[in-house]
Amino acid sequence: MYAAVKTHYVVLLITSLIIFLPRLVVAYFVFCVAQLLRAVGRVVGAATGRKVNNRRILIITDYMPPQTHGIAIRCHAYIKEMRSQGHEVVCFTTAYDSTKETSFDHCNIPSLPNPFNLKNRVGYNAGIKLAWYLGAYTYDVVHLVCPSLIAIFVLTCCNWRRIPVYCSHHVEMDMFSSKHTPWPIDQFGIFMYSLVCKWPCTRWATLNAAPTLCFARAHIGEQHESTLRCVPSGTHDVFRAEADAGTDGATERRELRQQWFGVNDDETKVTIMVQRLSGEKGTERIFPAFVPKDKGGQGIRGVLAIAGDGPSKAALMVEAAERNLPVVFLGNVPHHDLPKLYRAADCFVTMSLSETFGLTCLEAQMCGCPCVMPYCDVFDEIWSKRVPKSWRYHIESGSELSASIQAAMEQGRKYLVEHPVNQTWKWASEDLLKQYEECIKMNEPLKRDRGNMVIVLNHCFRAIVLAVVAGLLFSKLYYPVAKKVAKKVAKKLQRRIVDI
Repeated sequence: MYAAVKTHYVVLLITSLIIFLPRLVVAYFVFCVAQLLRAVGRVVGAATGRKVNNRRILIITDYMPPQTHGIAIRCHAYIKEMRSQGHEVVCFTTAYDSTKETSFDHCNIPSLPNPFNLKNRVGYNAGIKLAWYLGAYTYDVVHLVCPSLIAIFVLTCCNWRRIPVYCSHHVEMDMFSSKHTPWPIDQFGIFMYSLVCKWPCTRWATLNAAPTLCFARAHIGEQHESTLRCVPSGTHDVFRAEADAGTDGATERRELRQQWFGVNDDETKVTIMVQRLSGEKGTERIFPAFVPKDKGGQGIRGVLAIAGDGPSKAALMVEAAERNLPVVFLGNVPHHDLPKLYRAADCFVTMSLSETFGLTCLEAQMCGCPCVMPYCDVFDEIWSKRVPKSWRYHIESGSELSASIQAAMEQGRKYLVEHPVNQTWKWASEDLLKQYEECIKMNEPLKRDRGNMVIVLNHCFRAIVLAVVAGLLFSKLYYPVAKKVAKKVAKKLQRRIVDI
């Protein structure tokens, strides 16, 4: 598997070097043509202003369904909620759900398979259509979802046109690159990512945001504190503690526990993990908690259910079998089935320190399933005042993990009934729109100066065009007449000279 990933990564680098620059030049050419045509339109008096109550928003992202990870879910939810409020949201992406595509969705970013997750795709160039849209159309704000290899193109174009750009960052690239690639390649990859994405974002973006401020500071830099924001997060309103309409909660829970986990009684506790099975997630760190104490483990009783897929799945299954652990691998569970899965479990556990937010933690607790999570900057910022400390643990301490799982199983569901978690995408989208408005307001002075310059250039260009046209008309209509008059005057002068 490592060799395959390394091969794909090398292919991606070579392809980028060979194809990226030529296509980048083509994209800039298309953008310039679009801008030239807009200039011609201004000269001939075409209307360019917009006076509407809604906002025209352009979202550029590599991450959309049918991808199932958190960033794709987040982007799709933002777009759906903002459109429901009447805003015109245009989306360019590498993939989309063809059954839900609208006239504002454009799967036109040239892309390659992601070498670390072959089910997803990475956009390596803006493409002609996006270049045209950026050059020819007007947007109130552009939202660029990072990581993105086309950030440098998008940001330079928007900076030229004085369109405010909101960049949201969702992946800890330094951690991921070192986990998946050897030292020389990972350092080169980080350098190129900084060159084509991170540096342009710090230089030209109006606002930079991340799911948590601590990650934003670490990723972008504390020196940019004034332009850092926390991008709002939420989840779908189907994630709730109550069973679906027409279904008894106890009956649903009993049937699901038998169907999903093979548990036929209420006494057997079920611990669930929902995540991509990859090295940076640290899934295997939970196994010692379920090893009996007489064999050197922590002696947690019950079933451990792991939902998800990824490059580490085979190794995890082998390790669980060798240790004879009560582990059930569920594979990829459809997103619409996750609420039932959370309601059927007794507690949720994450071992990951690589999260920038951790949507599954929010989803589980909205369904009344207590979440056991490690101490780290991200989880501390989000959950330190919202969940009991007894549900938290230090990643290096095995005894703390087992104690946290026991505490969450015993008191977790009752605590969440008394202190419910409610954070939906509707709320998150409304908050995101407020940040867009802040972005637009911050950009107004630059846009006003640009507009004044365009007006002056427009008048100058019109004056030049009128002067040229007048000169041409004069030469065509009056030059022959002036020539005859000049000849007559010359003859009269010649006669007078001769007479003298």
